[in-house]
Amino acid sequence: MKNEIQQISIIGSGNVAWHLAKNFVELGVNVSHIYGRTPKHVEELCTETGSINTRSISELPKNQFVLICTPDDSIASICDLIDDSCPVAYTSGSIEISSLPQRTNLGVFYPLQTFSKHIELDLSTVPFFIESTNEEFTQALFILASKITDTITLANSQERSELHLAAVFVNNFTNHLYQVGAQICEEQEVPFELLRPLIAETAAKIESITPKEAQTGPALRNDKTTLQKHLDQLRDPVFKNLYLTLTESIQKNDEYSKL
Repeated sequence: MKNEIQQISIIGSGNVAWHLAKNFVELGVNVSHIYGRTPKHVEELCTETGSINTRSISELPKNQFVLICTPDDSIASICDLIDDSCPVAYTSGSIEISSLPQRTNLGVFYPLQTFSKHIELDLSTVPFFIESTNEEFTQALFILASKITDTITLANSQERSELHLAAVFVNNFTNHLYQVGAQICEEQEVPFELLRPLIAETAAKIESITPKEAQTGPALRNDKTTLQKHLDQLRDPVFKNLYLTLTESIQKNDEYSKL
């Protein structure tokens, strides 16, 4: 295969596919075909990128690079449906190459970032992680990523999986805590917007100090009266258990660091 990928077929029409497809086109890489399970979303993305709305994976061009941007659980079954002549990469952080059907050219093109379809994102600041089954395809994926960003790392499946796990904590779980806070505000008829400066400052702190150094709050101080008051205020048992678990984790981490 040629080391520079100039033609791409994309499988998927969700958040990751939306951002990568549009970015490829802006960079002069042709996204010729898009296939996805939601016709409306595929049509919207094809309109944005000038791509062909493909009705079946079997209709994707032969001998052309295919990028799978779908949920993890569907990657293996999709790989089985792609013509053997096509080099294939996927955007998942947690799926190991060895767990997928064997192909001559199989790789990973993993952007470590959170994507929301209609939220503008500067991909030039996003780290990409590359892995593949052979050196030539690795180089091709590296060159493709270099069109997007300067931050490219070769990472094996184990390293990528550990990064993905850490990312779930700092992104997905953190965002869920925002949702919990928003629900509490809504129940008490307090504007969630009042918390936005606090959220912004919390994120800004770790630009200059470690998360451990930035930790504050009643759990760290072991303010028992406040901790019990908060537990009494939480009516949802799931939120109450979450509060207890996080409090215990903060306190154990603080105790460990003092050893």
